[in-house]
Amino acid sequence: MKKLVLSAAVAFAGIVGLNAQSMESLQIGAKAGYNYSTLRGDAAKDLNTKGMSGFNVGLFVEIPVNERFSIQPEVNYSVQGAKWEGNFAGIAGGSRELKAQYINVPVLAKFYIADGFSIQAGPQVGFLTGATTTTSANLLGVGGTAKNDKFNENMGKVDFSAVVGAGYKLPMGFTIDARYALGFTNVFDKDNNEVKNLKISENNDFKNGVFSVGVGYQF
Repeated sequence: MKKLVLSAAVAFAGIVGLNAQSMESLQIGAKAGYNYSTLRGDAAKDLNTKGMSGFNVGLFVEIPVNERFSIQPEVNYSVQGAKWEGNFAGIAGGSRELKAQYINVPVLAKFYIADGFSIQAGPQVGFLTGATTTTSANLLGVGGTAKNDKFNENMGKVDFSAVVGAGYKLPMGFTIDARYALGFTNVFDKDNNEVKNLKISENNDFKNGVFSVGVGYQF
């Protein structure tokens, strides 16, 4: 996993290096924002999954192609997941929260349709760096909570998504954007024994869905 994260960082730095001759037109920035994430798919519907709050923080480079079109690669740290209720290990009235951490690398095409206002779209690859589940149950009025800090061992390590959104850039360099990442990859490793024991789903149809809003500053 460390190699994957390092590769993403090297690729990000390489984009800047390849365009060193046009540094005056490049706009490097930092950003941070709020995530509202959940899990999608047939199995997620069966469990009636709910959204949860998280955050994202990262760096980006906007590479202008012309006055109306730019390419914007990013490297973002993102906390996302979901909540749901159900029966766990035969205990009724339980609930579970999944909190996963990803290094997401989107490459967005930005089309400026008005001064400062853009629409954005592009692919994203995410690298899982960690995941925690918190399970709560209530049996005969007695509550209990169990936490698994190494649940990432039961999940897929790479996540592919499509990103769409819109943004606005102020003249002084501040930015604001809103976007949605539609995941295409199953989140859980359905062949993992612990996943099977948790009875998450028979068909393992869980995919990420993340709505985010953020603010940034371009240097």
